[in-house]
Amino acid sequence: MTALRQALIDECKLRGYSQRTRDSYLYAVTQLAKYYHQSPDTISDEQLEQYFRSLSLERELSSATIHLQLNGIHFLYKYVLKRTFSIDIVWPKRPRSIPTLLSKVEVKQIVAHCRHEKYRTMLKVYYGCGLRLNELVHAKVEDIDRARKTLRIHNGKGNKDRDVVLTESVLHVLRAYWLHFRATDWLFYSSRGMEFQVGATSVQKAFREAVKLAGLSKKCSIHSLRHAYATHQLESGMPLNQLQQQLGHADIRTTQTYLHWLPELNNSAQDLMADWEGVS
Repeated sequence: MTALRQALIDECKLRGYSQRTRDSYLYAVTQLAKYYHQSPDTISDEQLEQYFRSLSLERELSSATIHLQLNGIHFLYKYVLKRTFSIDIVWPKRPRSIPTLLSKVEVKQIVAHCRHEKYRTMLKVYYGCGLRLNELVHAKVEDIDRARKTLRIHNGKGNKDRDVVLTESVLHVLRAYWLHFRATDWLFYSSRGMEFQVGATSVQKAFREAVKLAGLSKKCSIHSLRHAYATHQLESGMPLNQLQQQLGHADIRTTQTYLHWLPELNNSAQDLMADWEGVS
């Protein structure tokens, strides 16, 4: 490990950044070094500007991905190298597309076609609580509070802890799962042993297989289950602030996005042509 890499890791730790943030910053700096085949502390502002142009023009990365790269490189220069830089970045316009939204029936079909009990349970908890995949695979047995009917999420997005509500159905699923698998540390452990958490890739693979077996033609990812949780709860009347807490959104405007995806929700629009005759 180079001294510069270690210094970056140390600065991230001093500020209490999560492992995920540290990894993304290290990746950004590593990619920059590989692009020029030289140490980042010898790269000029002109080179930095050209590098970010290449991310957009050559690699055609999204503005969100480019922004993540910029955050990591900016952190390195400001807090490790103690150097400022000024570059002009043109951000690609971010498309405002609506993700695939699954119905309750479709979610049930996907879960029913998941062949392995462990992964089937994980999909149920993922959907039943509206978790992120990283939060699901890092859950531990001790995080479940049966008295309060909650699951403690540690170091969620933004490196924040929160409690999510466990419904009776989810608690029932978890009880049945524990009686079978007898997890002691990681709630969902790897086939390598109880001391290892299950890999996120394995869960995604199980989801894709279940979608295929269910015969669904929609293009969806495992994150679609989280979107399904949010839209289905809104349709059921959950207040927006409660949904924000459950999902772990720092800004309620992020939660409000789901309202834009559900134009039919509480829609009071009138049929302006209802009394027309002979409309063709």
